[in-house]
Amino acid sequence: MGNRSTAIRIGLLAATVALLVGCSGTPGARTVQLPEPKDVPRAKWSDAMHVLIAMGISGQRDVPIELAGVVEGTSPARGFGGGLGDAGLSAVSFASPPTGLSGGAAAGIGMGLMLLGGTSNPARATQVVAWVPAHQASSPEEASALVLRKVEEARKKVFTNGLSKLLMQTGKYPDGHSRGYASLTDSYAEKPIPYSDEIAKSPSFLRSPFSYGPIFIRNNQFTLDAYKNDMTTSEAMLLASQHLPEWIYIYHPGQRLRKNSIPAAIFNQGRALYFVGK
Repeated sequence: MGNRSTAIRIGLLAATVALLVGCSGTPGARTVQLPEPKDVPRAKWSDAMHVLIAMGISGQRDVPIELAGVVEGTSPARGFGGGLGDAGLSAVSFASPPTGLSGGAAAGIGMGLMLLGGTSNPARATQVVAWVPAHQASSPEEASALVLRKVEEARKKVFTNGLSKLLMQTGKYPDGHSRGYASLTDSYAEKPIPYSDEIAKSPSFLRSPFSYGPIFIRNNQFTLDAYKNDMTTSEAMLLASQHLPEWIYIYHPGQRLRKNSIPAAIFNQGRALYFVGK
């Protein structure tokens, strides 16, 4: 993936937003329409978008770098690496159903440019995803067990004040996917369809040329782990990612808050990758 400089330093966006979406309540306020990934050259996708598409998840859109006023020297936001400023966090992405943004809507969610996603449920859920290198497992079942073990080991290292006791499982589909269970009975029993695919060519951002994946951790417990350890979910994910191998990625869909909203991001080995195009 790109180096840390491509994690984007974003400064105050008040002037940009005022020009793009107008003032709250102004009749005829302009609408910002963010392009879908299919309409953007892959070379301009954010690193986060490349990972999300490899997961098979749609519903996020990059904020074009041209719309993000980049300044040097912004202070990093609490709990995040990569040098993204506090104001920039409110300007990056959130998974959300609408496809346009009015000036009134922008005022309602605070300063900044919102990323406007589609209707994909997986895009609005936290996800833990792995591509297990072919040489580290001899079967889909062994690969799935390895992923679960690595995540459990990382949780024990990070969340010293207590862990959620709820069961995590691996599966072929992400949380929120309509085909995650083979039947309604399996859904009630929390028995997701297991990962069963054989080795395939890895996504370009991985070192191993062949891997098992994507393998999803179903019902990941980072939100409850975070609560027990006085952290936000994003902070918990970032810290846990430091103790995971490079082939495991954690996705947070973003969260709108009255203050200091959380941007959508993908975490990998202590890095936060945001949905800001190149």
